[in-house]
Amino acid sequence: MTEIKNILKLSVNERIHLVQTIWDSIATDTEVTEISEEHKKVLNERLEAHKNNPNEVVSWNEVKKSVKKIL
Repeated sequence: MTEIKNILKLSVNERIHLVQTIWDSIATDTEVTEISEEHKKVLNERLEAHKNNPNEVVSWNEVKKSVKKIL
């Protein structure tokens, strides 16, 4: 198995390609993982909250700005 330290030596583009390759392999895997009841509950609560307050949203730009402040 490849060690993380070797992966981190790759360029950013190479690491992005590696992640995309791994993600694609997960997406095409025939084994489907069920969503837990807890996760379903959270998703349903968030969907209901959005339905009740559709204008209460945060833009993608606002999300990025708040993350950059943290980093």
